[in-house]
Amino acid sequence: MEFAHGITGNHFLDSLSVENFNLLKPYLAHSYLERNAVLCLPGSDVDCVWFPVTAILSVITIMVDGHDVEACTIGHESAYGLLNALGSAAAIDRVIAQVPGPCITMPSTRLGAAAALSTAMTGLIIRHAQANAAQVQQSVACNAIHSVEARLCRWLLMTQDRTRSDRLALTQEFLGFMLGVQRTTVTSVARHLQAAGTIRYVRGQIDILDRPALKARTCECYGSVLEKHAQLLGARPFSASDPFGEAASRRPGRSLAT
Repeated sequence: MEFAHGITGNHFLDSLSVENFNLLKPYLAHSYLERNAVLCLPGSDVDCVWFPVTAILSVITIMVDGHDVEACTIGHESAYGLLNALGSAAAIDRVIAQVPGPCITMPSTRLGAAAALSTAMTGLIIRHAQANAAQVQQSVACNAIHSVEARLCRWLLMTQDRTRSDRLALTQEFLGFMLGVQRTTVTSVARHLQAAGTIRYVRGQIDILDRPALKARTCECYGSVLEKHAQLLGARPFSASDPFGEAASRRPGRSLAT
């Protein structure tokens, strides 16, 4: 299937001008990422750029003693490997596919060569790096200050925005890892949300039943990340108020609970 300008499903690619998109188009390739697929490890060379469509990537920092923690998640609003195409190719984190799904890839060297021909593309890469850094900073504050329930609601909202689905394939073990808490804590919070009619949780799957209720229970960090992305990228690339919001819910085939 040939790629067309403006409708790839990835915000970075779809925000390029026709001219800049055509610089990348010959090197773009379809891919499907399975759950837990490892994209890179610390010290390896990042020779590919991943542009998620409905897949979600998890950027994980590994400590000396082997403990690890999620530093950032990336979905269709951005890409991984952008800065490696401009600077050092060496990876400093472990990156996995936390949610499986379609993804677009291209060689890092080709993106670097295209950026060398276009200051606009270079500027876009830098702004996306800034937006991802803003997410990391907000997550650090959120993890230190806000409750597990608020953080879980934020994570579910952002995952729903990125997958464009009301049904999320997530295990308690994985949620515990993402939130940095024990599985029993996730179980307790999920049961509380289910009892309130906000979600339906069965083994390995969460159905979002009441999105407004989730938004009411989450912390300020969900909206803050969206605002920072809007400020840096000039759009709300994974906000419920745009591609996953009221207009989207009125399209044929949509069944979003809003």
